[in-house]
Formats: sequence, structure tokens, C-alpha cells
Amino acid sequence: MAPKQAKSDFAAEQRQFNESIRSGDLRSVYLLCGEQAYLRLQNRDKLVKALMGDGDTMNLSRYTGSDVSARELIDMAQTLPFFADRRVIVLENTGLLHPKSASKSVTGSKTAASIAEEAEKIAGFIPEIPDTTSIVFVEENVDKRGKLYKAIVKSRKEKQGDILECVTPGENDLRAWAGGIFRKNGFSVSGRTLAVFLEYTGEDMQNIAGEAEKLCCYCIGKKEVTEQDIKDVCSPRIRDRIFDMIEAIALRDRKKAIGIYMELCALRTAPQVILSLMRRQFEQLVKIKELSGTMSDSEIASKVGVPSFVITKKYKPALRMYNTEELVEALDECVAADHESKSGRIDAGIAAEMIIVRHSGRA
Repeated sequence: MAPKQAKSDFAAEQRQFNESIRSGDLRSVYLLCGEQAYLRLQNRDKLVKALMGDGDTMNLSRYTGSDVSARELIDMAQTLPFFADRRVIVLENTGLLHPKSASKSVTGSKTAASIAEEAEKIAGFIPEIPDTTSIVFVEENVDKRGKLYKAIVKSRKEKQGDILECVTPGENDLRAWAGGIFRKNGFSVSGRTLAVFLEYTGEDMQNIAGEAEKLCCYCIGKKEVTEQDIKDVCSPRIRDRIFDMIEAIALRDRKKAIGIYMELCALRTAPQVILSLMRRQFEQLVKIKELSGTMSDSEIASKVGVPSFVITKKYKPALRMYNTEELVEALDECVAADHESKSGRIDAGIAAEMIIVRHSGRA
């Protein structure tokens, strides 16, 4: 599980972010972004508590999905807090920082252009946010070329804003964090056992936390978590089973694809995790398909962050069953479904099942 170079600074950035909150250095605008939903949500809750204190819900406004308008947001931000020092506005999964991605999952008349227009208006308001208001953006994907992102970056340079990119920590940090979960629950665990555990769970921190919780419940009455406990309880290589499901979809084997999905559900794998992993697998397949004509397997492996033999023996054989159009269409549907489910517009399980059925039934 070799970490990407970009992950190396995350621990330091998280410590700096925590210290800023502890010291009372609170800002007018925050952006929490990146692939790790667990870290985004954890930092969101920590930040809201620091900005508002306990129990003050009257001055907290939350917006989810792409329906928020710039005018509504600005009006709310300019409203003085009620018997408090600060009003807090949380905007989550709005797509304002990545309009092209958001437009794929918006129903009705909203387009990438209309979302970008709203984002531009909000970008113009960032320097004018009153001292009595803090705006918190929580987004998985951001377009760093967009005006809203650049406005938040400028605010950060002026010590009026802050950004925390919640990427996957490096392997050592991830292992230390997972080990900490077991120790807090009174269990010892060896380094080798932790490595086996992370092989089963992958790098998704929400999935790691869920699997660790199951394992701790199973090991009540014991002092140590063992490799056998992991094999008895944890979902067997969830990412591998997701890949098997995508292969079955490509082979138009609907029965097998649905069977694997039901197996994952029976193992208490959250539908949102399944959907996110489906999306990630299709993203990797699209990227590998694009690079295959111009790079060697080892070069592709370096680009996508997997071992070279996995490209040769696993991904390339699967790609023979897909054309580029099918892969892109499946990825677009996963992106849209992931966004819709996180916005509460559709159940994640239903969204995953619809994608499986639709793509495994084609001639």
C-alpha cells in the first residue's frame, strides 16, 4: 500500500489545523476537501463546535446539494447572529467548487454553467464576509482553477480563511491510526496483524473504522486481535470483490454481479462504501485505458498507484471486455449516484443496484 507523494504532508497540515482551532485563530471561510470522507466529516464537526460552542443550533445553517443560491447564502451571511458572537454556514456537497462534476448529478435546469455562475458570485463575496460569520465548504472534489477556490486560497494567504485537503494519510500514519482504534478499545495488535487488517479494508477510513468496530465487538473478552480474528470477521478484500463485480458486469453476468453485491451487503459493507469503491475502480480503469497506448505497465502503475503486476494480470484483461465509451458512461453514472446519495436524494444501495443491473444487462 505505497502512499502517494502528496500524502506526506497531511499529518503536519492536520496538526496545524488543529492548533489553529485550539488557539482560537478562527477564520471567515474554510474549505474541507479531499477523498477521505471520514476526515472531512470529523474536521467539519470539530470546526463547527469550535466556531459555535456546544448547543447553539439557532445560528447554524446547513445547505446540502446544488440547490443553494448565491443570493440566499449572501443574505444569510449578512444576517447578524442571534445572541451569539458568530453565525456559521455549512455548505456540503454543493458542487460549487467543481461545477462540471456537480452538473452530472443535478436534476432539473441546473447546468455546469449555472452552477459556475453561482460559484463566481460567492467568490466575489468571500472578501466581504462579515466578522460575525464563518462559511464552511465541505466538498470531495474541487477544481483548483475555479474562481471560488482561488478566492478561498487568497483569503487563506490573508489569514482570513483556511483549507484542509483530507487526502489518505501515508501508510505509516494510516497504520498508526488503525492501531489506535484497537488500543482505545483495550486490544493489543501486532504490526503484522495491522498490515493484514489494512489489506482487507483498503485505505478508505470510513471502511477501516467500520471493520475495526466489528472486530472489537467480536474480540470482547480477549486481550489481542489476531490475524485469524480478521479472517473470521472482516470483509474479504472488499476492493477485490468490487473488481470481481465489475468484471461480472463486463461479462454481462448479472446473476454473479448481483450475487457479489449481496455478499458484500451481508458482510455489512455500507452501500455508500460499495458505491464509492465502484466509482474508484471505474476511475482507475478509465485512466489505465487512456494510458495504455502510450506507457508501459510499470509507468501506468506509477501513475495510478498500484503494483505493476496488478496492471498486467488484473486490469488489462478486464479492459479487453470494455470499450472507452462504456467505461466513461459507467464512471459518469457512479459519480452522479455517489453525489446524489451523499446529498440524500437517493439511497446509496438503490443507486448501486441500478448501475449493476443497467450495465450487466446490455448486449
